[in-house]
Amino acid sequence: MALTFGFWSEQETQVGHSYSRRLHELVDEVRLAEKVGFDCVALSEQHVALGGISSSAPEVVFGYLAAVTSRVKLRAAVTLMPQRINHALRSAERLAVTDILSNGRMEFYGGRANTTIAMRAFNVDPNETLAQMEEGLALLKKSMRQDIFTFDGKYYQIPPRQLVPKPLQKPHPVIGIAATSERSHVWAGSQGFAVMSSNIYQGWDAQQKLIDAYHKNWKRDEEGPLQRPRIGVPLFIGIGKTDEQAKADYAGPLMHYAKISTDAYPRLAAIADDYKYMGESVPSMERAANDWDYLVNESATTVCGSPDTVIRQIEKFEAMGVDEVLLHMDSVPHEKIMEAIDMVGRYVIPHFNDRNNVVRPTEDILGQIRQMRTQNQSAR
Repeated sequence: MALTFGFWSEQETQVGHSYSRRLHELVDEVRLAEKVGFDCVALSEQHVALGGISSSAPEVVFGYLAAVTSRVKLRAAVTLMPQRINHALRSAERLAVTDILSNGRMEFYGGRANTTIAMRAFNVDPNETLAQMEEGLALLKKSMRQDIFTFDGKYYQIPPRQLVPKPLQKPHPVIGIAATSERSHVWAGSQGFAVMSSNIYQGWDAQQKLIDAYHKNWKRDEEGPLQRPRIGVPLFIGIGKTDEQAKADYAGPLMHYAKISTDAYPRLAAIADDYKYMGESVPSMERAANDWDYLVNESATTVCGSPDTVIRQIEKFEAMGVDEVLLHMDSVPHEKIMEAIDMVGRYVIPHFNDRNNVVRPTEDILGQIRQMRTQNQSAR
């Protein structure tokens, strides 16, 4: 199967710019991404965030995008599953309604939350986020599959009730999780879920280990929508006409993002056992924030360069067994994001989806024709 491509945004707003204008810019970016061939649009959920990230209500944005797009999949990436942030039954209701309004284009990926600033704002206990995510996804799934359902868990106790309305997709939209630990990859595979996999800047071997753990433990959910494993990776991208231009435009923003996006991980590792594994990634995170060569070539999180360079970098993920890449296009002004979307759609996506429909140099085509002509003459 061809590699699929997602446009992933956290609605990051530049210093001195307007949050309201950024929302309208995001809509323009999504419409262009659909036009040039992206397969899905993935929006993050972040609350009371620092640094300009402003995607606090992606479910509202999805309702708007359902009306101004027609083909591209719309993916929650991710909906935060702690009960105090999103009650799982409310998540199911919002998913069902936006699935109907988008004519069956919604996908749902859940996550446990990874910032202390959001957890403390909502009074979330970091020791309970993993269990609440897993139980919440079980409730979400059951409410959509059964006409009348009940649920009796540690966090959710629901008497016989009916989800109204049900989603358009049957049995329900694709469900997945964002995962950074081997344990979560194993669990996602065992549930027949999709997974968005990140190695937290720890490199190629760490990423391959996570991919292998997911595939090894994959078990098809006979009542679920996925027929086969689906594993994607979120990739930070910088693209320009040349490698030098791409580096000049993106090195600063990408390294800055590496610094601010993982700032909470050491604190989480110190205060909750379920996050303790994140402490192992601290040296890699610090290196990614300060060493451009490591970030681009060794961390297995970032692609940057000319279209040809980006293609070669993405091919490495394809060879690892990845089914999709979610390209994080943020951290630079809107005009640069639009330019990047256009370049990916013009040069990168066609290379992976329909290579026979990509214009090649005339001498390459003539060389192949002459070779085949010689072979035909020899066969006579």
